[in-house]
Order: sequence, then C-alpha cells, then structure tokens
Amino acid sequence: MVNQQVIKAVAIAPSPRLKRRSQEDRRAESDRRIIGAAIQLIARKGSAGTTLAEIGVAAGYSRGLPSERFGTKHALLDAVIDRTEAAFQAQLAIDVGGKSGLAAVEARMEAHVNGALRSPDGVRALYLIYMESLTVAPELHPRIAAQGNAYREGFVRHLREARRAGEVRADTDLQLHATMILGALRGVLTQWVIDPAAVDLTAAKAALVAFARRALTSGVVAPGKRGRAGSDA
Repeated sequence: MVNQQVIKAVAIAPSPRLKRRSQEDRRAESDRRIIGAAIQLIARKGSAGTTLAEIGVAAGYSRGLPSERFGTKHALLDAVIDRTEAAFQAQLAIDVGGKSGLAAVEARMEAHVNGALRSPDGVRALYLIYMESLTVAPELHPRIAAQGNAYREGFVRHLREARRAGEVRADTDLQLHATMILGALRGVLTQWVIDPAAVDLTAAKAALVAFARRALTSGVVAPGKRGRAGSDA
C-alpha cells in the first residue's frame, strides 16, 4: 500500500511554477513598495537628501534591500520616473480620450494639473528631480530633457490638428505655442511645489486653459461667419 502521508505530501507540495510565480509576486510587491517609499521621501526632501537605506526602512524592509534590487540610486530614480510617467500617461488617457484639436490641447493641459491634484507626492517628487537634474543629479538630465520634448510634441500634435480644423490661425507657430503652454504649466506647478498653500491648482488650471484658448483663437474667424464676412466686403 502506498504510504498515505507520501500521497498527501505530493498533493499539497506547490509546483515549481507556482513557487516561481509566488516569488515573482513577492518581488514585484517589494519593488512597488520601495518605489512608493522613494517617492514619498523624495517629495519631502529631494533625492539628494534621501538615501537608499532610508528608503528600505520606510518601505518596511531592510536598509540594504533597495541596493540589492536596484543596484544604484540612479537606477532607483529611473524607476521613480517610470512610475510617475506611467501615472501621467494614465491620467492623459482619461482626460484626452478621443479628443482632438483645441479640445485635446485643453485636455492635455488639464491632465498635467490633474496629475498634481490626484498624486501630489508623485508630481512633487518628479519636479524636485527635474531641479536636481540640473545640479546634483546631472546623469538624469538627458532623460528629463527627453521627457520635456515628448510633452511638447504632444501639444504640437494637437495644435496641428487644431490648425487643420481652422480652430487656430493658419500662421500659428506650433513649436513656439507648445513651448509657451508647457512653460506656463511647469511654472505654475513649480510655484506649487515651492509653496503649495499659495497656489490654488484648480483655479490655476481653469485660468491656464482660458488663457491658452484666448491666445490661440485670437483673430480666428468662426466658420459660420466666414461666408458673411466675405459677402460684406
């Protein structure tokens, strides 16, 4: 007779595949917590003032686990940027959706501010990293610059749609206006990072969108009035 204890042991023993899956899940969870702790600490005191050991403890793990997982502080900061960028892209998908042209320009502007409203630590940490990439963390500067270029190109794309639809003037300098829009957004968000109590982000969002709309549509003749304007000449 087969030993019943052997049968039971075989039946309850986890398969190598399940065990491997469990290990992967635990690793993913610990990485998620480490990155989350890094964001919270960086939001409070910047990346230069935050150590890997502090992040490990804040995440509920050993002081050495962040170094073991990410190797260097630079690599962990890259992971922080990845997390914040993923959150922004998700916000962008919600706000822009299927919009195009001027409506998409405005929705994209709102997405930048909504990200700060919904995930203040993430945006604050990211903006502090922006600033530090110019001083104490120059190794991050190429990535930060590329991210800014991508954000500008997003506005350029929607401005081009707006120009084709006749929503903005035909002579609109798309690159220049995209630069001005992104600059205005980043200026407001930087002020908020420096002194959150001094900046009402919800009011600033509405004002920025209204300002951009006025600047972009000034001198544009509404489609319904073009024929009448021509007949009056």
